[in-house]
Amino acid sequence: MFARHAKRSTVTTEDVKLLARRNNSLLKYITEKNEEIAQLNLKGKAKKKRKPEDESRSSRESMAEELDGAEELQSES
Repeated sequence: MFARHAKRSTVTTEDVKLLARRNNSLLKYITEKNEEIAQLNLKGKAKKKRKPEDESRSSRESMAEELDGAEELQSES
């Protein structure tokens, strides 16, 4: 209803809160769930950002070890 009135094709959480504003317990429940979902999304994004850094570190470290090993072989020759 609100999304169509605003000429949008998606319904946001704010639209749902507007519909539930007269029922305090329902509004409170929706707000709490919205905050929980937002926190889970932030944690998920933080994990996704950490994984590439860890992978790139390990690949950099392994490359550095390979280079050190190659330098040692050259110095022995």
